[in-house]
Amino acid sequence: MKHKYEMLVSTLDKLRQEAPVSYKKYRPDSEEIESIQQARALAFIHLLLKVRFGITDFLNRHKHITDGPFDGGLDAYYFDKENKKLYLIQSKFGHTSKNFTEKSMEANELVKMEIAQITKGIKKDSNSNSFNPKILTFQKEISEIRDIAKYDYIVLLLGNMFKYNDAQIRKLIDNNHYEIYDSEKAYEKLLFPLSTGTYYDPEEIVITIELANKQHPTLKQIVETDFGQFNVTAIFVPTFEIGRMLSKYKNAILKYNPRNFLSLKKKSVNENIRGSITDNEKNNFAILNNGITILSDNVNISDSTGKENQGQLILTRPQILNGGQTAFTLSTIFDEFENKPDNPLKGKEVLLKIITPIKDPDTPNSKFIDLISNATNQQNEVSEADRRSNHDIQIELQKKLYNDYGYLYERKAGEYHDGINNNFVNRALVVDRLKFIKAYWAFKGHPASARRTSEKVVFKEEVFYKILHDVKSYHDMFFAYLLFMELERLDAGFKKKSDSTTTFGYGLLYGKWAVVCAIGLSVPLIKSSSDAIFQQAKILVAEKLNDWRKFDRFAQKKNAKTKYFIDDRNNFELYYKVDLLEDDLREFFLQ
Repeated sequence: MKHKYEMLVSTLDKLRQEAPVSYKKYRPDSEEIESIQQARALAFIHLLLKVRFGITDFLNRHKHITDGPFDGGLDAYYFDKENKKLYLIQSKFGHTSKNFTEKSMEANELVKMEIAQITKGIKKDSNSNSFNPKILTFQKEISEIRDIAKYDYIVLLLGNMFKYNDAQIRKLIDNNHYEIYDSEKAYEKLLFPLSTGTYYDPEEIVITIELANKQHPTLKQIVETDFGQFNVTAIFVPTFEIGRMLSKYKNAILKYNPRNFLSLKKKSVNENIRGSITDNEKNNFAILNNGITILSDNVNISDSTGKENQGQLILTRPQILNGGQTAFTLSTIFDEFENKPDNPLKGKEVLLKIITPIKDPDTPNSKFIDLISNATNQQNEVSEADRRSNHDIQIELQKKLYNDYGYLYERKAGEYHDGINNNFVNRALVVDRLKFIKAYWAFKGHPASARRTSEKVVFKEEVFYKILHDVKSYHDMFFAYLLFMELERLDAGFKKKSDSTTTFGYGLLYGKWAVVCAIGLSVPLIKSSSDAIFQQAKILVAEKLNDWRKFDRFAQKKNAKTKYFIDDRNNFELYYKVDLLEDDLREFFLQ
């Protein structure tokens, strides 16, 4: 958990820096350790408010925090007006990795939550102390909501709750409903989404549609496929609404798309799409563009909105499968012309094709999603690596490497750009997918294939599945990756590439995959604990490299009559790409 906790602290420090300079509570001097810990505890609440509830602005988040003297045990709150829920937040942040993971909230901390006193508008706590101004402001907000009786009150516990069962927790919080964001959920549901730019996952998206020129706004049909039955709805929607949608949610609605928000910046295509919007005053775009395909759990369309010629489209848990390039370009135009009078998006529409599974919307079939993506993503070539990005193996690998080791496996190119750019993510913890798969390929006995094979070939479906059957051996896979990264680290320490040959033969210059293979042939049981595996990788690389000059002499002598070693000349660069290398490694290291 060490890497994840370090990433969390780095993220909290970055969130603290969003505070104005005058907010000293968030910006104490670096030597004030206790004050920094208190500031991080506040930033932990900010993390929840930003990711869980989508409050991106610091000052807006700060308004929701009530933590301080006479706060009635309430640290923060949030009104979910769309779903009629009021969240009452109590938080506890552990200031070490161990405490964050293992320390639990205590009963006396929850007993201090005077939920009934606060929500009934009583101005003093049970000890007759006046509530602080932020609690009074919160009470005023409650009083101004006309339909507050329809709201569910939910206590959100941001911290571990190991000591108490459901009945005991309810007793402590006035029998309210509750949610728990323990350390595991904080890593998975708060920190990871922020790293990938997939936070603020929308449950529903509301799109305003124009009805003036539509005799029949929608085409609806049930389509029978090899993957089940689907409702398909086709409708023209304003380009302004699509631009607004992607600008707000970005990667959160591109989870099933082979590209992420960053990698959609393909200039030639985007310029053509942009030109067809900005260079024409009329609605040519509706006919010229191929449209956008969205997978959605449910679709609701109404023309009874109380506004003339205006309807409403509501999509539940939407994901863009195709047309991401179009949506991305519309979002950039939306951002550029936001709040300007002559917005070129206004009065123009794009065709939206909405696919809704009739059964099991929670488990979309990856093969079905892949089929749609491959068939319809034709505006720009999608790399083989990105085509595999949403396969079940890749998704599962990403989860396991993050949960067990705190490393971020990059399924999609540029997936962690936001996290790196905002200093939430240490670039060294991002796992290069090509190096990862090649390292495991070499570890399993195919170093020459790993060295000579391009990314395009490695990620072809038949080759990809030949290397990665499943994720059962993910400890071995990660260990192989650590071996290769240690070899790269050592290689980078030499000023000239060729300097390493004096010490390690050709093991670093041309034979990194071969060294990984040699360790894979003879490695003892891998210690999968998150700390031991790193040290084990370093030790084994050092041991094997110490023998590598002997291996080079062995290979040169054995293959003296081949084209790789003629007279006194050698061609180790080519030798390390050919399959006879694999037999030589087995013979030398298993003798």
